Amino acid sequence: MRLVLVRHGQTAANESGLFYGSTDLPLTDKGIEQGRRVGECLATLTFGQIHCSQLQRAQQTARLVVPNGIITNSDPRLNEMHFGSWEMRHHSSIAEEEPQAWQRWVDDWQNVTPGGGEPFAEFAGRVKSVADELAQQQDDGDSLVVAHQGVLSLMLAHWLRMPAEAMWHFPFQQDSWTMVENRGGFMILRHFNHQSLFRSEQ
Repeated sequence: MRLVLVRHGQTAANESGLFYGSTDLPLTDKGIEQGRRVGECLATLTFGQIHCSQLQRAQQTARLVVPNGIITNSDPRLNEMHFGSWEMRHHSSIAEEEPQAWQRWVDDWQNVTPGGGEPFAEFAGRVKSVADELAQQQDDGDSLVVAHQGVLSLMLAHWLRMPAEAMWHFPFQQDSWTMVENRGGFMILRHFNHQSLFRSEQ
């Protein structure tokens, strides 16, 4: 079984460099084009299952990647982390207006909750539960997962049996695809941030 991971396309908050997670924004024109390009790269694949965040930027991207596909699992566990009062703010303004809170989070981001939002332990717990379910599936077909930077990077680190902080080593691009092969629960990273046409010999 192969799992193809796709990060949603660009939003206005990405373009402006804003801190956001749960804020439900649509794709920009560039984000729409990114989704289409990824769809062209994956056009030779047939996905038996499409797992997607419930946020519209991921839903839009999934429909662009697989225009004739059906989202079989719209899962809130794949939603990005909620950053509370820090949503839709630039990190520089947070650091300037709330220097102590910002520094506490920078120093201990796994245990300090940003802006009264979602604790990292809760976020990690829901992402890992989805990752474990996907790892246990034994289908021979291909599945697509469309979600967010935090979700996908943590999921990949978990599959590769790495600690949570390893997620920062996996910066998912918004115009690419990543492939993980599931061999009976043993996960193998085959491609990361690939931007070319998928070929069957891959």
